[in-house]
Amino acid sequence: MEIGDMKIHQLHEALNRSVTGKAGEGKGSASFEKMMKEAVDKVNGMERDANRSIGALLEGKADVHEAMMAIQKADISMRLLLTVRNKVIDAYKEIMHMQF
Repeated sequence: MEIGDMKIHQLHEALNRSVTGKAGEGKGSASFEKMMKEAVDKVNGMERDANRSIGALLEGKADVHEAMMAIQKADISMRLLLTVRNKVIDAYKEIMHMQF
């Protein structure tokens, strides 16, 4: 192993420790994966709530304002999730184009 290789290896270990909190374990990606799954589940729940409120509105059991608020809440959450997804994809593409 050359000196340059050793520095790269040490940098990799330091980055791994800063992301995971421990050396040699890849839990940083697992926590990001968990966070994204939770976000998708929350947005999905908001979509279901909006659909329920629309059904209740059609049956005459809900107020128009409540239904509109549920729909807007679901819409804003979906837009935020899509924006985060697009930023992650852009970052991934940028990393893939890097040359070391």
